[in-house]
Amino acid sequence: MEIKTSGPKTKTSKTKIRNPNAIMNEGPTIVGMMSAIIERGGSIDSAVRDVAKNGPKRSASLFRSIAVRADTRQIPDISHGLSEMLTSLPAEATAYRRSVHMVMVAAASPDQSERKRMLSDASDISLTGLKEIGENYSTSLNVPCMMIFGLGIMVPMVLMSILPMLSLGGVFGNSSSSIGPIVLVTVVVIPAIIMSLIFSVKEKNPFMRPVSNMDPKYILPALSAAPAALAVFVLTNDLQMSLMIAAVVSGIAMLAYVFPYVRSESVREKQEMLLQDAVFELGNRLIAGENFETAIVKAVGMRAECSAIAESISREMAVCRGDACAAIKASVGKVSVRISDVFCDVYRCSLKDVRDAGRLAVSIGRQIQDQDTVRKGIKNKLKSMTDMMTGTAAVFAPLVLGMSVTMLEPVSRVMEGADLGGTSQILSVYLIELCILIAVLTSFLNGKTDIMYMTYRMGIILPVSMAVFTMCSAIGL
Repeated sequence: MEIKTSGPKTKTSKTKIRNPNAIMNEGPTIVGMMSAIIERGGSIDSAVRDVAKNGPKRSASLFRSIAVRADTRQIPDISHGLSEMLTSLPAEATAYRRSVHMVMVAAASPDQSERKRMLSDASDISLTGLKEIGENYSTSLNVPCMMIFGLGIMVPMVLMSILPMLSLGGVFGNSSSSIGPIVLVTVVVIPAIIMSLIFSVKEKNPFMRPVSNMDPKYILPALSAAPAALAVFVLTNDLQMSLMIAAVVSGIAMLAYVFPYVRSESVREKQEMLLQDAVFELGNRLIAGENFETAIVKAVGMRAECSAIAESISREMAVCRGDACAAIKASVGKVSVRISDVFCDVYRCSLKDVRDAGRLAVSIGRQIQDQDTVRKGIKNKLKSMTDMMTGTAAVFAPLVLGMSVTMLEPVSRVMEGADLGGTSQILSVYLIELCILIAVLTSFLNGKTDIMYMTYRMGIILPVSMAVFTMCSAIGL
């Protein structure tokens, strides 16, 4: 994404966005942040600056540019800059443009009920846009995923099974089939094509999270494959068995190492969901007249999974010396920065009027719930595709390719000079590559680029795939 400005004082923002759907994904969050400020009486000025400081990456960059240009008198005011930026957005971001325009109109409305209605409409528009891009993305996955499915199974099976049989039938004349080009295509060309398809899927994913954890420590357990393979080869002199053992050992080692981290992240995500529900409870308690400090501890502590967070809030409140926002960020921020910011907004509002703060909390809680409902629906639609690709790498591909190896056994006995002895080893190497690629793909489909999740999926898929392939290829006809 680039932001280019030209001209003197009345600069026109020319916004170039590589993936417009990605900014559409940020629309509901932006509308929610701006609505929270405007509902409690803030201006469009303060709403834009809040997004510039705390908003999602792409929108924060756009809004930050507006604030800087307004501060340096390159544009008359922030409202002018915001309108200018929205006008320059591509046609694909229509819902984003319309929803933010609606927020701007609501901010200018003197009637409170009318303002709330407009903000609600803005939220609905942004959620509808999010739902549409989710459905479009889900539909667009059919072709690349089917291509991966076909390339990952059918092409290697044809190369390893059909071509030797054609050679046996004399299609290639008297020359024996050479396995060299087949090895090149199977272990180099096909994985390269699949990798390019995977990265095209990643680029189109509007729900892709920014890279946050690429620590190589998660893949270090894979190095255990080398001593395991060497030990098995020395004992058995069987290359196929060495490859299988190496893959299984490295997969189990990676899974064992990464599992505690994944489990910890799952607990955090569950706590974040429960904290979202606590926003509603906080609002109800504030509307009933409770003070903020008591209400937040009780609202968070109602869930057993969040009892430790509630105790942390209570301790931090006791020693914060009046800086409640710092206490909230120290206790809630380590679980969810987003919810800690919401609690801080509600706290600042409660300093003026506790019941108004309660109504604000209920409104924000409803917005968060609506966003999560839409995103869960999209995730469920993508789940079938993720499960299909996981099943392909873990079971279906090794099953088909293992049976292909079994079919080659009687063929190899009657083909004089045919170099088919290394077929199992070649397919083992290919399946290891396929498992790694599918682990990356399924992580990308879920919008996660962390190497931790890729390693976790690799640790699950790799041992299963190699076990299925070994059992199927060992079946005699």
